Amino acid sequence: MTTQATAADTPAAAGDSEDHGGSRPRLTREKVLRAALDFVDAHGLAALSMHKLGAELGVQGMSLYSHVASKDALLDGIVEAMTWEAEMPAADGVDWRDALRHLAREIRGVILRHPAAAPLLVSRPVMPVRRLEQVDAYVRLLMQAGFTEDRAMDLLRTVYVYAHGYALAEACFTACADCGPWPEDELGQLRRVTGMVPRDAPDHLVRLAMLFCGRCNMDDQFSLGIDLMIRGLDCENGGPGR
Repeated sequence: MTTQATAADTPAAAGDSEDHGGSRPRLTREKVLRAALDFVDAHGLAALSMHKLGAELGVQGMSLYSHVASKDALLDGIVEAMTWEAEMPAADGVDWRDALRHLAREIRGVILRHPAAAPLLVSRPVMPVRRLEQVDAYVRLLMQAGFTEDRAMDLLRTVYVYAHGYALAEACFTACADCGPWPEDELGQLRRVTGMVPRDAPDHLVRLAMLFCGRCNMDDQFSLGIDLMIRGLDCENGGPGR
């Protein structure tokens, strides 16, 4: 017995998501979003277009509208794809302090893996379901630790903003398009810093710039910010949620 295929099931209705010879796998929304994120990683956000992405996938650009309704929907989908990369907190037994550190590291990791696409995380007016599921998991964890729901929300907003802001600044500062990655050796850092300050800057300010910018360990600095938040919460009125 055979069943009649619906229009949505046919390759034509899917916008040539699968070639006639069947040599390419059929496209899905997830594959399109992943390809868009990879494209932005390789070529930059400004280069992204439906036509170029279609060519990357081996289909006509118009075919992609079977999976994303518009260019704006594609950008929102890239946010969704990045959000899926952040791991959820452990289900049981994790200390709330370690959970907040984990959340911050996951956000930073996503941004540093995708610096060209990362600005979409703060510019697109979208809240993917996955992100809401993550927020829900962290809220429940914090409430189990004794925080009120309102206080848990305050903490998560603070960590989200800190992690996004720090990582976005780090991505721009350490790997700008015109100057390349931040050098690891002290001589390279000195050359980079002296190129950032005015030629007539006093020597003590050039030294200060080197101390402030050149000798900053971004990993340690990031952890310090999170630890300061946690210490403040530990000291605040004797405990969580008070």
